[in-house]
Amino acid sequence: MTHRSPTPTHLTFWISKIPDLVWAPTIAGFLILVVGLFGLAAHQPLIFPSLGPTAFLQAELPSLPSSRLYNTIVGHLLGMGSGLLIVTLLGASAAPSVLATGELTPIRVWASVLAIVLNLLAGLVLKASHPPAAATTLLFALGGFKPTLHETIVVTIGVLIVAIIGEILRQLRIKAMA
Repeated sequence: MTHRSPTPTHLTFWISKIPDLVWAPTIAGFLILVVGLFGLAAHQPLIFPSLGPTAFLQAELPSLPSSRLYNTIVGHLLGMGSGLLIVTLLGASAAPSVLATGELTPIRVWASVLAIVLNLLAGLVLKASHPPAAATTLLFALGGFKPTLHETIVVTIGVLIVAIIGEILRQLRIKAMA
């Protein structure tokens, strides 16, 4: 008797048998767990709020364009870039972080408004719509993330981990459901 390793057809067959009620929450939780484990190993806060909705989209709604790898990575980079650019142009980084102090200042409101507008506009132009990236934009505009190279690298790494692993699982689910 020979042992055969599972082929993609076998794997997609078994994945197709997993109901959405089990697949979606398990995969979303798994994606956050993986980025969290990487963060613990690296001693860096790689988990941040906008990764939750990204994992949610990839796990529950894998066929949506906004769940694709391109949209996820480019969307978050646009969100981060929009927040960084507007905070820098307005000088908003000198204002207290809303998330740390609970104090909302006019400069942080304007940074939020302009960064969201810029993020959405750039996403439309580049066909990279990814709604969770709006949260990344606001994390920078409201001061949750500082406009430093270190924090942009941490955010980028967190996005890449969820985007790449999420894309593999998203593709498996799409193939299994076809």
